[in-house]
Amino acid sequence: MRGLGWTLLVMALTALAGCGPQIGALHRGETGRVVRVINGDTLLLESGLRVFLAEVDAPRGDQPYASQAYGELEALALHRSVLLAYGGSPRWVWRAPDPRPTAGAAPPNAPDSAAIAHVFVQSEGGRWFWLQNALVARGAAMVRPRYDNHARTAELMNSEAQARTAARGLWSLRDYRILTTADASRLALRGDATCERSDAPYRLLQGRIHDAQILDRRASLTMEGGAADKSFSIVLFGDAFTHWDGAPLASLSGARVRVRGALGVFHDQPQVCLEDSRQLEILRGPPVRPQSPT
Repeated sequence: MRGLGWTLLVMALTALAGCGPQIGALHRGETGRVVRVINGDTLLLESGLRVFLAEVDAPRGDQPYASQAYGELEALALHRSVLLAYGGSPRWVWRAPDPRPTAGAAPPNAPDSAAIAHVFVQSEGGRWFWLQNALVARGAAMVRPRYDNHARTAELMNSEAQARTAARGLWSLRDYRILTTADASRLALRGDATCERSDAPYRLLQGRIHDAQILDRRASLTMEGGAADKSFSIVLFGDAFTHWDGAPLASLSGARVRVRGALGVFHDQPQVCLEDSRQLEILRGPPVRPQSPT
């Protein structure tokens, strides 16, 4: 009986361990309790640590679906115990009132630093779940990898594709349908701001690359079908260009692609800015025209 009792105890402990946070290859970080939801992808812990959710982007401010995204995050995380886990740069610098971090990592104890982390939440029943995946699966956030944070992008992309197919959450709105190049141009020109602004619209679009120009510190991939007399380009610069690990950029002329990124305007020309190679997908097979949101 003693042997059977020991076996049952080991099995019970194993089962309990299996209910813990499944962080995989991520690095275990801080624990705490969520005391405030700042927007659809940002939390505040009781310790005062601000946490940006790694690898996702949720609508905020006056963007379509922003209030619903806020509500989804609040329902899932507010007043609950969480574990932070890291798969890339653990800290970013932020400056109030800008709700998003500025470019560049910061030392862990910098006064204006915030965590950029994967968050695991303990539910009322004691089970743990991965917050980013829950939000993406509900259509409350989109996948947004960056050159220094993309450890779980592939898993999140799968969840997003299912949510988009099922028209869940923000994907049920015409505002978030996959854009044509012309529609992306018009949306960027309407905002009339650089893609580096925190409130720049983050969207998916697809089309064909007409020409690829690669310079020493940046790349500009001009796409077919811009609006009116404005050419529309996919651009990379700074660390996104330096750390590019996708298909050779010079080889993309003529390729049909789907990209996701912040839309903006530079020198009166509309563009989408990429932060990581995983934001560009080369499409195969016969083309399917995106559904226009207008």
